[in-house]
Amino acid sequence: MPRKLLAALLCWLLSTTLQAQSPAVEHHLSFDHRRNQYVDVRLILPVQAEMVSLAMPNWTPGSYLIRDFAAHVESLQARSGTGKLLPVEKTEKNRWSVNAKGEQRIEVTYSVWAGELAVNTAWVESEFAMLNGAAIFLYSEDSRNLPQELVVELPAAWQNVHVALPRLGEPHRYRAGTYDELIDSPILLGNTRSYPVEVESRQYVLVNQGDDALWDGTKAANDLGKMVRTVQSFWEVNPLQREYLFLNVLANGSGGLEHDYSTVLLSTPWQMRSRYDYIRWLALATHEFFHVWNVRRLRPQSLAHYDYDRESYTRELWFAEGVSSYYDNLLLFRSGLITVDEYMGLLAEEILKYELSPGRKVRSAELASFDTWIKHYKPDANSINSDTSYYRKGSLIGFVVDAAIRKATKEDRSLDDLMREMYRLYGPAKGQSQGATGYPPGAFQSLLEQWTSPELAAHLESLLTTVTDPDVDAALGYYGLRLERDPSRQAAEAAGAPVPADFGLIWSGTDPLLVVEVVVRGGSAAEAGVLPGDEVLAINSQRVDRLNIQDRMLRLQPGETAELLLARKGRVLRLPVQVQNAIPDKYRITIKPNISSREKQRMEEWLGLELKFIRN
Repeated sequence: MPRKLLAALLCWLLSTTLQAQSPAVEHHLSFDHRRNQYVDVRLILPVQAEMVSLAMPNWTPGSYLIRDFAAHVESLQARSGTGKLLPVEKTEKNRWSVNAKGEQRIEVTYSVWAGELAVNTAWVESEFAMLNGAAIFLYSEDSRNLPQELVVELPAAWQNVHVALPRLGEPHRYRAGTYDELIDSPILLGNTRSYPVEVESRQYVLVNQGDDALWDGTKAANDLGKMVRTVQSFWEVNPLQREYLFLNVLANGSGGLEHDYSTVLLSTPWQMRSRYDYIRWLALATHEFFHVWNVRRLRPQSLAHYDYDRESYTRELWFAEGVSSYYDNLLLFRSGLITVDEYMGLLAEEILKYELSPGRKVRSAELASFDTWIKHYKPDANSINSDTSYYRKGSLIGFVVDAAIRKATKEDRSLDDLMREMYRLYGPAKGQSQGATGYPPGAFQSLLEQWTSPELAAHLESLLTTVTDPDVDAALGYYGLRLERDPSRQAAEAAGAPVPADFGLIWSGTDPLLVVEVVVRGGSAAEAGVLPGDEVLAINSQRVDRLNIQDRMLRLQPGETAELLLARKGRVLRLPVQVQNAIPDKYRITIKPNISSREKQRMEEWLGLELKFIRN
């Protein structure tokens, strides 16, 4: 055995032995008050100092918003090993100081109200619980790197506990190597259904909470298996060393959050009954599973080690989240789970949503990444005008850079190759679960320059640091494709039908009244002074409501001026507003009529599949 390898093995064995000998921190969960949405926690903690500072994270990795989880902690008490109450003082919004003089271990009890069902929070009710560890578990700086044991007292009415941690001997007892691993392992409890699937000798399990006749769990698991095989093949290396869980809560929610050995997905029981909605669920699952590599193990330096007290700023979320968004739909297609037309429809929809956001001319991709703490997770009525999604712009940057790499290298290399090289350079070493230090700022740009040219790297830098739009038309043209930006208007004009019109407004989707939710900057309503929250009562003195507004707009002509009667904060106003062409509801990607055989070949190499036919 080589000397370096032997030394590394001995260090690993010593570390593992010392960790096994270290006293474990114990976290006991019980649910006697679940009907009122409380989880009770008993923390047994080895201590070394007289004063112990306990903390609750202020945010959870993967969701960049200060959430102040400590706000839901109640009735915190500390006791000695003999049961004596110990003095406790709250010192900061998320910290408690315990006087543990003379004690070797203390027991801390508290309750957490878990009343928000989201992938980044905690939810408890009579039927089930979905717990994000950052919202539940306390830690001290001394205990953060100690082994952590999780003990669940399962209510008699619940049958299952699902958590991506190794199980110890007794039922519902699990072990994490550190506190970071503990809170990276969300817990789903209730009466679930599991659908295991094996891919290349590794186990993956779809766990459904709320499973019923509307959801075909077997089909969903088989489809996930196809996706998993494709993503693993993409990366050419699999860091997973134990079972991976897709925790799918069917409770009329949405969203996903990645973890090392699991992901939480919020969806609806009806999602499989719509082809489009099911594709979106599959794309979400693909996105979160892609994060097993890009984000969980290939991280920016600024996210290599978590500071749970304060924001961890990074300018690389365009790469971590955005490039992952480029690949989620693409790898879904390469898995054979969606058609060419469906993939092109998803790509066109991504371009549409990006181009219809005036905020793209305000905030760069890097600044949107940096400002995620105050913008992305805190949307308001002006977000469309003041922010851009690093998911969406990063996805389109990935698309155009991929085409540019292929063109610059004469199809010898692609973004796929650069992603794998990034993982080789900055991902975990073989046998490790995490990268050591993460990649530095500019790492991808430097690699792009090495593999292509300084000009392409400079162009990428411009896309990241300025409000320059990715040239999607040029990228599509490289593959023999073109983008139609307003097919509905074009079809209406060709048929001699009324052209769709509006005022540059987006209506509230929840208010039964005709209330303005968003005023798009640059539109005629913005110029006239219409505000979010205004209720539109009439157009040209004729009453309008949610039921007839679409018909009334078809009877107006772009260019004419209409008078809006508005209700604003108890006042009635009249504003003249010019009618404009309607905001496009759809973009469409089509094949160029004169597509060449070389362009078709490029498209096949990009999509990773021989196209038997191309339908215009």
